Amino acid sequence: MCGKLEDKLFDAASAALSACAKRLDTPEVGRQGNFSFRPELLLPVERLRSSEAPTEPKVLQRLPGLYVLWKPPGWSASVASDEELLPTRGRSQALRDWLREHFGHHPIVQDAGVTHGLVHRLDSQTSGAILWAPSYFGLFAARLQFAARRVCKEYICLCQGHIPVGNLPFRIEAPLLERGGGELGPSRSEVSAMGRQAITEVLDAAHLRCPDGKPLSLAKVRLHTGRTHQIRAHMGYEGYPLVGDPAYGGPSPNWCPRQWLHAWHLRINVPAEGLLDVEVPVPSDLRTVLQKLTAEDATATEKLQEWILSGDASCPSDQGY
Repeated sequence: MCGKLEDKLFDAASAALSACAKRLDTPEVGRQGNFSFRPELLLPVERLRSSEAPTEPKVLQRLPGLYVLWKPPGWSASVASDEELLPTRGRSQALRDWLREHFGHHPIVQDAGVTHGLVHRLDSQTSGAILWAPSYFGLFAARLQFAARRVCKEYICLCQGHIPVGNLPFRIEAPLLERGGGELGPSRSEVSAMGRQAITEVLDAAHLRCPDGKPLSLAKVRLHTGRTHQIRAHMGYEGYPLVGDPAYGGPSPNWCPRQWLHAWHLRINVPAEGLLDVEVPVPSDLRTVLQKLTAEDATATEKLQEWILSGDASCPSDQGY
């Protein structure tokens, strides 16, 4: 498939990265991060559906060398923490500080050069699943899966306007150029011919109405690449900016406490580690927002019940990013 690593190249890269990780991981850690795990850090996924979501990160699922963490809104996964400068309702806390507090005995947590073991990013105000590796071996193996586009990442977002359901599913293929960051201010992505390849697939949508009658869509999307603010930039570019996201043209009503974007499904299969496949229910603050909206028709009502109440893992095993 175009854009994915061929098997021979993948195997060669895997061998090289494993050799590098072996030199970096201490004998005490090994490739699996062999330290005792504190059970109180584990969060059963169903708790997110039945009660208020924890305001601190938790472990949702784990293998010896790879963890799926619950990232609450308001926690920054960026080393530079550019997003802490964005105008949000509350200052971000750094996920790296939580890792240092609870997993600081893992040497990788002290290494800012590899983002403290965080495999990828989530925007500060985005909730959901994020991967962390307790060792260099786990980190390099997982990032290779991302580079090979063998990871499934799906999100649910609430956006302005009615997405035409007759065109679904469809792909947004528009290169994104990242601007800003550091002394230049918060990072921002914009569609540009000079940008990097970026592909977002809109899988499905339910039509809703907000309290003042304006049209909204609850959309399920899948990432095929991983650029900064990709979903936010792409949906805004298509004319469907996210609710609670004024940075990309979305409305910021008082009935929505934050950017309505949730990383609900993550699946990764690392041969040396195993399979992680997690569905993260929409947390209570975002569910409360939906209770203030009106479904446009019976189909929208059914989709709300399916996606929000029961979950629906829809990523085929051969697709992802």
